[in-house]
Amino acid sequence: MTIQQLQYVLEISRTGSVSKAAKTLYLSQPNLSNAIKNLENELGITIFERTPMGMQLTASGMKLAKKATSIMADIQEITSGISAEEDCLFRLVYPRYVPAFEAFWDLCTDYQEMAHLHFSCYIGDGEKQVEALYRNLCDLVIYLETGSSSFARLCSDLHVKFVKLKDVCFYVQLAENHPLLQKPHFDIEELKNYPYVAFSDLYERDANWMPWQDIVNPNRLICVQSTSSRVSLVSNSQAFSIVLPHSEEYNRAHHVVSIPFDNRQLELGYLYSTDRGLSNFAKEYLEYFKERISFL
Repeated sequence: MTIQQLQYVLEISRTGSVSKAAKTLYLSQPNLSNAIKNLENELGITIFERTPMGMQLTASGMKLAKKATSIMADIQEITSGISAEEDCLFRLVYPRYVPAFEAFWDLCTDYQEMAHLHFSCYIGDGEKQVEALYRNLCDLVIYLETGSSSFARLCSDLHVKFVKLKDVCFYVQLAENHPLLQKPHFDIEELKNYPYVAFSDLYERDANWMPWQDIVNPNRLICVQSTSSRVSLVSNSQAFSIVLPHSEEYNRAHHVVSIPFDNRQLELGYLYSTDRGLSNFAKEYLEYFKERISFL
């Protein structure tokens, strides 16, 4: 599945016609029809059905269109924030992971006296960041590879390389005085009795991501926008969150405890375009990032 195919779905849905959509997309009608058919075969669903009112989305097609609209909005946000910055020296995209931002902070501090200083960083995760690199909307992406079956093929198709830095797993983050930590035995399944702090744009994924279903109660959610809000809530309440590992210094400073609960080894690393390579600023950033995660 590609961004282009998602654009095709949205345009056919908007116009209600393959022929009209083909004209606005500057494609031949057979090529557009084949692209939709290939996407249906890949996903194993029927996206459109012909009706007297034109091409209508099926129930599965409506779910896909909803996701496609969200993805296109994310790409538009990246485009408006990054592509206009043609004189930007370094453009980083990173997940909400504190060491990734701390390394960016280190780089900015290093160059704070430059006559022309223009660095930028944006929060983003998921495979759409591969497309962002391909379209030259960023220079480097800090990425958590979760074992997606389409990830390797997408990187190959778009000339993007993933370099693993560390194997990591997820941790439960709790206040250091949380009631569950006062018991002789910590039973992780009891977390379902407590609120889960999630990022507003990721809570639906988190609540349905196995094995998180075993501990996340979808009826007890607190949604926030930032990492600082999340750790502040966790440290001052009985809520919990699920996080990537942080240093002991970070945990002590925020009065939280992190307990590993998911033994799956995920790969933390970075993505870059093989067509453009790594800039000197990207290489320097990566040295800082490696230092920031050296506790792993």
